[in-house]
Amino acid sequence: MLEIEKTYLVEKIPINLSEYKGHQIKQGYISSTPSPLRIRQNDNKFELTKKLPVKEGDFSMAEELNIPLTELEFKKLWPLVEKYLEKTRYYIPLENNLIAELNIYKGDLEGLVFVEVEFKSEVEMKLFKAPDWFGKDVTQDDFSANSFLAGKNFSEIKKYMEQ
Repeated sequence: MLEIEKTYLVEKIPINLSEYKGHQIKQGYISSTPSPLRIRQNDNKFELTKKLPVKEGDFSMAEELNIPLTELEFKKLWPLVEKYLEKTRYYIPLENNLIAELNIYKGDLEGLVFVEVEFKSEVEMKLFKAPDWFGKDVTQDDFSANSFLAGKNFSEIKKYMEQ
């Protein structure tokens, strides 16, 4: 499946966040860039994912291959993980039937907040106007990729955010 998305730093977390259910995500990377192999637990769902870049140097599009896993398969694969991260994700409706995926990181990355929006087409992505609570567009910045963030701490990432 083709994934077309933009990623933003968050200026301010919406005050009505309690209206949305938080989903607990734990994801680990079995291999590193350029196209990492990831396992993810999203609440009680488990999957193995491979993201393949569509255009070199363009992080807004990737071919995403997902394979559902059982909890037992996930637990058997977890020891192979080189690095991981945990976050709470909130799905917040936007205009034009779009969804903001607000990611509030935990553990060593506590303090980091990104929001992602997935689109059906490149045209839809180019026409998108970010809401006021979104911050800087960091889609094309290496540090916004979860595979880069995994295994790091907030102070390491903060220097990238300030550039």
